[in-house]
Amino acid sequence: MDIKVERNELEGVTGFESVVREKLSKYFSNYPFLESIRVFFRGKKHKYKKIKLQARLKGKDVFVEANGHNHELALDLATQKLYTQVEKYKSKHYFRK
Repeated sequence: MDIKVERNELEGVTGFESVVREKLSKYFSNYPFLESIRVFFRGKKHKYKKIKLQARLKGKDVFVEANGHNHELALDLATQKLYTQVEKYKSKHYFRK
């Protein structure tokens, strides 16, 4: 699984990138159909921080976004939403008989 962190402007948030990679790989490392996750986040000038996640599943793209008072909270909320969508995809396409 490939995780890409993208932002609009260059800021000193390099530590946050490692947090993002660690959290997303912890949650989604056991899904072989999950090809990549792109992470977009709004800078520190805004009152509410926004995280957008774009996940590429086999044959489908899933988009989720979340707002929070800080980037970590927004990431947790977006990760929960993405987890729900990935589980829904898994239950539709990979069910046990």
